[in-house]
Amino acid sequence: MSIRIHLAIAALASIVILPAAAQTTARPIARATLPDRQLDALVAEALANAPEMTSAQASVEAARRRIVPARTLADPFLSATYQNDGRAFSLGSAEGSFLGLMASEAIPWPGKLRLAGDIASSEAKEIERGTLGRTELTLEARVRNAWYDLVLAHAIDRIIEDRRAAAAQIEASVRERYTAGLAVQQDVLRAQVELARIEELKATQAATIASRAAELNRLVGAPQDRAIDTPSRLPEEAAVPPLADLIAASAARSPELAASAQAIDTGRIRVDLAKKNFLPDFSVNAGSMYRGSFAMGPMWQVGVGVSLPIWIDRRQQNQLAEAQAVVRGRTADKETVALELEVRTRERVAQLDASSRIAALYRDKVLPLDDLSLESALASYQAGKVPFITVLDALNTLYSDRAIYAGRLAESAKWRVAIDEASLQPTAMSGAPSMGSSAAGGATTASSTAKANNGSSMSSMR
Repeated sequence: MSIRIHLAIAALASIVILPAAAQTTARPIARATLPDRQLDALVAEALANAPEMTSAQASVEAARRRIVPARTLADPFLSATYQNDGRAFSLGSAEGSFLGLMASEAIPWPGKLRLAGDIASSEAKEIERGTLGRTELTLEARVRNAWYDLVLAHAIDRIIEDRRAAAAQIEASVRERYTAGLAVQQDVLRAQVELARIEELKATQAATIASRAAELNRLVGAPQDRAIDTPSRLPEEAAVPPLADLIAASAARSPELAASAQAIDTGRIRVDLAKKNFLPDFSVNAGSMYRGSFAMGPMWQVGVGVSLPIWIDRRQQNQLAEAQAVVRGRTADKETVALELEVRTRERVAQLDASSRIAALYRDKVLPLDDLSLESALASYQAGKVPFITVLDALNTLYSDRAIYAGRLAESAKWRVAIDEASLQPTAMSGAPSMGSSAAGGATTASSTAKANNGSSMSSMR
């Protein structure tokens, strides 16, 4: 439990305040993710409770348990020997007969055990920085994406409520016109069908909200029916750090890059150990022999052995060349990881910029024009210049675009999460970008969700 509490505190500190290492420098590690205290608390809760973290921590502990055995001498070998003189049992009657107990111990050349322990320690750091670090970032990204999915679901639910209120006002107006003989019965029926279909959307959206809340609670390790308070609206766009800062931050945050650097250190230690293998190892042994009679007295012996590295050209030289080749390969792997990470970061920053521009386009141009279009359609219908279907088209277009705008805001927030996740995996693209974590198997895009939950149904009503 103490490990989980420590991780929760560390995670929350890394999100809400500057890391301790960054405080000593002029430029802290940049973050694209939008600040949110409630969301930060959910991330910390997930890092403390999620079974994924327990699994990763167990992997690190298992690796650390290999360090001490690697630095420890091999178990001594104990053997019992009986020697007989002649055909008949001669212990106690012949000087050459004895019952002996022998012990031997292998002793590597000085420094070999230390290097073996250093290799195990470095490998444990690889797992800690790679496996545990990736689990933390992936889990954080999944929690943040699930949060934005839930906020988006609530936002679309409120848009449906607004649409229902507007449709109810239009239906009342149509009924008044029908009563006055200014509208046909078909217009009244269409308005009532519109209200009925909105109820269908409302029921579907309630199920979406429940599933999103259950998923978020599952990720943070809470009961899946726990109520979660969400903000009334999606986060508006905020300034994005410069691209160069985000690339540097991704490199500093990347578990794969850190693990690659540690793997190089591990390889260099293996090179040092391979050089030590050119030197011999030793063995010591000692034993006591009982000859069956105290009158003859005991026998004892001690001995020292040394290995002879006579196959240097066939064994040690190849082992050294192998270790050096591994270092070269891991150095190239690190360069590959750095280049791939920069590509992914640039890609995500570009997608964030595109989503932000589209969201601004909807906010500043599309939605105001939709409002004017609906007002114009209503006025023209009241004047008998256009059919009622024109009003429905304008109504559905307005609220469909409002849902798409909400989806674009959620999409932008998720691109920010993807930048900070610093994953080497390409973000799946299907029209609008898929912002789900690879560990979660992908998720529906924010804008696609908006269309599926609202826009497509609206289109079917026109």
